[in-house]
Amino acid sequence: MRTLGLAMGMICVGAALHEHGAGIDAWILLAANLLVWPHLAYRLVRRSVEPVQAEYRNLAFDSAMGGFWIAAMQFALVPSAVLAVMLTMDKMIVGGWRFALRCLLGMLLTCIAASAAWGFAFQPNATQAMLLASLPLLIAYPMAIGHSVHTIWLKARHQREMLDRMARFDGATGLMNRQQWLYAASLELKRFQRSGRPAVLILIDIDHFKSINDSHGHTMGDHVVEEFARLLKACLRETDTGGRYGGDEFGIVMPETRWEEAIVAAERLRRQVAVYVFNRDGLRCTVSIGLAEINSSIASVSEWVDAADSALYRAKRNGRDCIAVY
Repeated sequence: MRTLGLAMGMICVGAALHEHGAGIDAWILLAANLLVWPHLAYRLVRRSVEPVQAEYRNLAFDSAMGGFWIAAMQFALVPSAVLAVMLTMDKMIVGGWRFALRCLLGMLLTCIAASAAWGFAFQPNATQAMLLASLPLLIAYPMAIGHSVHTIWLKARHQREMLDRMARFDGATGLMNRQQWLYAASLELKRFQRSGRPAVLILIDIDHFKSINDSHGHTMGDHVVEEFARLLKACLRETDTGGRYGGDEFGIVMPETRWEEAIVAAERLRRQVAVYVFNRDGLRCTVSIGLAEINSSIASVSEWVDAADSALYRAKRNGRDCIAVY
């Protein structure tokens, strides 16, 4: 962006220098500003321990040089105004009004100092050539700035979506994390309290998961969790909400469902897990499942979870690899 902006700006400045018969020193400085400064600014940022602050200094220098070139153009009205506005616009985008005003002040001070060195030469009337030379900066640079801002906005939106997903979903399984799953359960509880619509909450525990970690290692334990989550998601309806409640404990919220219907789905999941081979050595696992249908005696999500948890522990006491209903 700096290279593009300087290239457009130098066309504008170069036309004015040509009209005023500028000396060779001005042309050398103009060439250095265009060809050397963008690369130097980039290296300064890359090598700085505080690259953002280094770029702010570079931007302030850009504005100061803009003031110098306004004086060199002897304040030709349209080219000077275009240069000043473009240099202030990008500062405002980057650092807001306060940074833009500081850079504008630096531009003004540099302009006064340079103009004083040249005897305050003042020719505000711009020729046709100067006006035409201002058009690239006036047209191309704002369009490039707009494209750049839009690209940054798209990246920021993508990052926000990633952060939102990280905040709501468990990274290992792709299921909702505990907090978001409990929130989904709370929504179903409120719906039941409003309209009496049925719903079932299911808790699932991988049997003897600690022995899997102890015997096969934590890497295999993680693999079992991920594969089980895949099997779980395959059994969910579009309206169901699956979540990872704890390390090897999972949950499902099933809206518009009675316990008789939920137990059929739970049994299908239990059987699929029981026959699934988790590694080349023939590792198999089983799950214990507890489910609780919402009813008027349940006043909170924690009570609903406790009810399903009570059923889950009864399934474990019954020998695991089975289902219990609260």
